[in-house]
Amino acid sequence: MKKWLSIALGIVTAIGGFLDAGTIATAGEAGAKFGLGLIWAVLVATVAIILLVEMVGRFTAVSKKTYADAIRENFGFKFFLLPLTCEIIADGLLLTAELGGMAIALSLLTGISWHLTFPVAALLVFAIVWRAPFDWIENGPALLGLTTLAMLAAIFALGGPPHTLLPTLWQPPIQQGELGSYLYLTAATLGATISPYLLYFYSSGAREEDWSGASLLLNKVTAIVGMGFGSLGSIAIIVLSAIVLLPLHMNANTLGEIGLPMAKAFGPIGTVLFGVILFSTCFGAAMEVLLGVSYLFAQGFGWEWSENKKPVEAARFNLVILLFLLVAIIISLFGMDPLQLALLASTVTALILPVSLLPFLVLMNDPQYLKDKVNSRFSNIAIICILLIAFIVALISLPLEILTGGG
Repeated sequence: MKKWLSIALGIVTAIGGFLDAGTIATAGEAGAKFGLGLIWAVLVATVAIILLVEMVGRFTAVSKKTYADAIRENFGFKFFLLPLTCEIIADGLLLTAELGGMAIALSLLTGISWHLTFPVAALLVFAIVWRAPFDWIENGPALLGLTTLAMLAAIFALGGPPHTLLPTLWQPPIQQGELGSYLYLTAATLGATISPYLLYFYSSGAREEDWSGASLLLNKVTAIVGMGFGSLGSIAIIVLSAIVLLPLHMNANTLGEIGLPMAKAFGPIGTVLFGVILFSTCFGAAMEVLLGVSYLFAQGFGWEWSENKKPVEAARFNLVILLFLLVAIIISLFGMDPLQLALLASTVTALILPVSLLPFLVLMNDPQYLKDKVNSRFSNIAIICILLIAFIVALISLPLEILTGGG
């Protein structure tokens, strides 16, 4: 019974890591502009992240090493600095966006300006990450993420997608001059979903819980069911935005606009529900981003690390947590809208995907780490396909960001 409870909590944790400010921003804008025409991109990204999460979990369970440890050991410290630098840039933007999403959620719930609630969000994340054990971080915010199911209920409350909307699945309403925006949102969707921080966090979490070869079933169920179910939240946002915002010609330029479909479905309660959903998902993602970077630093430099250790027992690991949170607060002082920052973070993530994913092809075929659990031919073909997609996305994401002005 306890094992099945662990699987259920692992699934919910996957939901919390899957749906964040970047996903909400890209999905909301995608539905508002192109109807159901970018659901295919979510599905492609979902398959990719399922495969990657299963692989990194299997690697850690069998080898007893994290993904970051293996990168440093196999490719050297100089190469390790490359993904580390990329993650610092991308995750600095993303953490600020997640905290901004929490602040906007608190603003929706209290009526106080999100600029004033931002420090509250940062302080809350710091308090939990600084002292809470890993299972609190894994399970607490993730259970709050179950509120995303309300978005599926909203679709039914609105009567589902009208028949006139269904053709946009295969024929998106791309108006003249909007092809660049469509391609940009495609790249941002892939970047928001295939987030390297989730892989570093997941791998480190497997070590925190001391996974072994006996945990491979738990890992596989978490990857397939968890990430698959998590993608429903992203698709639900696209569908809701397409039903409500597309006919109104609203481009979902703010997180408040993305919440309008929930208000239309359930009235004032819907606004509260969206606020809770936004807070829950961004809260979980903020902690995972913050810990993912700290894990990466500590494992790369060979420091003591663990969320289950007291701060004094892993001082440098916890110092990174504090400093990176301060970096996010400094970035927030520039006053950039959290939704636009989330889109920018998704673009930067798409840009660095090849750097973070390239070591997979080598490590997942190394019997010194995986023994008889190395990748199958299908898994290797899948990695090559994911890498090709990552390289294409990296090549087009920055030019499209410049041409479209971020969507």
